[in-house]
Amino acid sequence: MDYPILSNFNGKNEIVSPQSFAAHVPGEFREIENVKSKGIHKAFFIFYDNPDNNDFLNKLNVVFLFHAGSTTTKVFEYKNSLIAISPLGGPAAASLMEELSVFGIDEFVAIGSAGCLDNNLKNKMVLVDKAIRDEGLSYHYLAPATYVATDADLNKRLEKFLNDNKFEYIKAITWRNDAYYRETAEKVEMAKGLGAVAVEMECASWCAVAKYRGFKFSQLLYFSDSVQNGGWEMYLSKHEGYYSGKREIIIEVVKDMIDKNL
Repeated sequence: MDYPILSNFNGKNEIVSPQSFAAHVPGEFREIENVKSKGIHKAFFIFYDNPDNNDFLNKLNVVFLFHAGSTTTKVFEYKNSLIAISPLGGPAAASLMEELSVFGIDEFVAIGSAGCLDNNLKNKMVLVDKAIRDEGLSYHYLAPATYVATDADLNKRLEKFLNDNKFEYIKAITWRNDAYYRETAEKVEMAKGLGAVAVEMECASWCAVAKYRGFKFSQLLYFSDSVQNGGWEMYLSKHEGYYSGKREIIIEVVKDMIDKNL
């Protein structure tokens, strides 16, 4: 039996492309030529609950408003890069990547929180080597497979940044899952058996779009909670998980990356 999600992933006849969508609503994409004229080709994805309350972001020019249903997130310009507030979940996050490509962006770095599958690692960051494709969106872009990798060249640059700044990190696998209310004990064991140390909701989708479109993409994760067979637990302070509850620090990390021309 053929399953729809496993077929026709490589069809070329897209009914709507990011470019045709942008042409249909030019007012939404009015900053395209401004961004392109400055040679900006990098974007950083971050997750931030209320960017209007951040003093640094408030000083930046907003070049795009990304609409995902009833959710609207901002994309800011800073020096030679864009800083995009990402929505939650693979489909919306992948659409943000697609739409930013219309601005000429072809290199993406994401920094987000994740559930920790091994509490011995909870105070480290994770430079994602590859993601387990236990989700749906990637199967519309790539042939069925267990993993999809991040970009090796971009990972080397991120490793240098992490080492130069003395971050504690590991290079490892993440488990990309659509349904956090269905992270069962059996699924956790499956993911750990495939090498995963983290679980989140966007990485495999971003990787798949990047592979299909020819972009560079990599992701750093920090742990905000614990997903163990014995139960779930939110980390409540920076001493319990890397940067947990300190998203302002992540903005500082991204600012530093841009300042140092990652």
